[in-house]
Amino acid sequence: MKFVENLKKAAENTFHTVTKKTGEFVEDSKTKYSIFDLKNEIEKVYTEIGKEIYLASKEDRNVADFIENKCADIDKLNAEIEELQKKLG
Repeated sequence: MKFVENLKKAAENTFHTVTKKTGEFVEDSKTKYSIFDLKNEIEKVYTEIGKEIYLASKEDRNVADFIENKCADIDKLNAEIEELQKKLG
């Protein structure tokens, strides 16, 4: 009987370990996807900046405030990425 009890306990321990690791893997995957998504957002902002600079040069207007705001947006996104990367360890 002791063999069966030990086997049962080992199976339960294995199940709990696998469940924990699976949860950690899922959380890490979600975090990595969030980082990927934020990096894509940054790329979109870079594109917006470039487009606005081009249009402003054609219309001979100043875009300093626009660029400053977009740079602040990029800084916020980078800060979010840093926080998420800390979660990954």
